[in-house]
Amino acid sequence: MKAIIIGAGKVGYSIAQMLSYEGHDVIVIDLEEARLKAVDDHLDVQTICGNGASSDVLREAGVCEADLLVAVTEGDELNMVSCFIGKSYGAKRTIARVRNPEYVDFDKSSGLGPIGIDLIINPERVTANEIVKLTKIAEAQNVEYYAGGKVQLLELRVTEKAPVAGRQLKEFGFDAPFLIVAILRDGKMIIPRGKDSVLPEDIIFALAETKEMREVERFFGQHRIKIESVVILGGGRVGYYLASKLEKLRYSVKIIEKDINKCKSIAQRLNNTLVINGDGTDLSLLEDENVGDTDLFVAVTGDDKLNMLVSLLAKHLGAKKTIAQIRRSDYISLVEKVGIDRAISPRLLTAGAVLRFIRKGQVVSITLVSEARAQITELIVTENYPYAGACLKDIKFPSGAIIGALTRGDKVIVPSGEDRVMQGDRVIVFALPEATQKVEKFFGML
Repeated sequence: MKAIIIGAGKVGYSIAQMLSYEGHDVIVIDLEEARLKAVDDHLDVQTICGNGASSDVLREAGVCEADLLVAVTEGDELNMVSCFIGKSYGAKRTIARVRNPEYVDFDKSSGLGPIGIDLIINPERVTANEIVKLTKIAEAQNVEYYAGGKVQLLELRVTEKAPVAGRQLKEFGFDAPFLIVAILRDGKMIIPRGKDSVLPEDIIFALAETKEMREVERFFGQHRIKIESVVILGGGRVGYYLASKLEKLRYSVKIIEKDINKCKSIAQRLNNTLVINGDGTDLSLLEDENVGDTDLFVAVTGDDKLNMLVSLLAKHLGAKKTIAQIRRSDYISLVEKVGIDRAISPRLLTAGAVLRFIRKGQVVSITLVSEARAQITELIVTENYPYAGACLKDIKFPSGAIIGALTRGDKVIVPSGEDRVMQGDRVIVFALPEATQKVEKFFGML
C-alpha cells in the first residue's frame, strides 16, 4: 500500500511508524524541517518538505497512485483541503483529523464523502469515549470489547497480594475459561506459555467471555470499584465531551477550569455538571471541592505536566482512581510509576482509529495496546482461510501472535489446541507489531 501522511507531529509520526513497520510505502509531508528530520532519523519512510495542500507537493509525493492519504496537521481546514485535492487527483481513500465540533457535526448530518473525505477523526471525542469506557471497570488499566460486547479484554496490574503472583500459568485452576494473551514486564511484551510465571507488578492482558470477567477479576485478586462521582480538570473539548457523556450516564460531574470564558461557554452547554472557575494546582480549592472523596479524577488539560501534578495531588487527597491525558510518549511510562492509575494518549487512540479504517479484508476492529507495543485485531474468517477445520495444535500459527478468543454464532470459545477455526468465525488475535502482516497472510487477507 502507498500511503501519504500530511503532518509529521505526534499523530502523524505514530501512523507513519506503524505503517512502516508493516512494510507499506510511506511518504510524510510537513512544512517544518525539524519534524521531518526526526522522522528521517527514526523511520524507514520518505519525507517531503512542503505544504500538504499544494497540488505540486502532492503530485511530487505521487498522490495519483496513493492508496491512502491521511491529513493530521494542526489545522482542520488544511486537513480538509488536502483530502479534497488528494481525492481529486486519484487518492483512493482519505482521512482528515478535524477538531472543530461544527465540522464534525456537519459530517454526521450530511456527509463529507462527496467533497473528498472518507473518514473524519476527532481526537478529543475519541479520548473522551476511551475514558468513559474506563469508568465502567475502574480497576482495569484498560478495557476493550469484541464480538459485539460478548468478549472482553482486561489489562490488569498484578499486586504482591494477588493469589496468582509467583505462579506458573499451567498451575492456574479456574472454572471459567479465560486466556492471558500477553504479559508486560519491565517494558517488554511477552506472549506467555504454560511454564511462564506471573510476577508482582506485571501487567497482564486477559481475554474472557464478558459475563465471566467479574469472576476472572476476583481470581486475580481484583475488586471492582463503583464510580459515581467524577471531577474533571480542564474545560477544553475533551473535558466538555467527557462531561456531556457522563451526564447522560447519570454520574455526578464537576469540571475545574482556570479560564473564565471557557467556564461560561461549557456551563451554557452542559445541563447537570457543576463548572468551577479555579486553578487546579490550588490545594485548598481541591480540598474545598472534596476532590479527595471523588471516585474518579480525570486531568485533560493541554499541559502534560499539569495533568500529572494535579492527578498526584488528587491521589494524595484520597481520590480512588486517577486518569491523566498525556500527549508526550516519553511521559506515559512515567505516569503509572509515580502513582497515577492510568495515562491516556490521544495520539495513540487516533492512530488506532486510522488503522481500523484502512485494514483490508474482513477486519472488524483494531486496538493498539500498551503504547502500541501490541495490536489486537478482531476479524471475520473468510473463504480464503486455508486451514478451516484443522485443530489449532496442528497449525503453525505465526510467532509473536496468539488467538485469544473466537465466536461462532452466539457461542464464545476461549480456544485450546483441540479447537478449530471455521469460515465465518469472528477471531480475536493478539499480535506484536512485527507479526501483524504474518497474521493477515495466515488468514488469507493478503
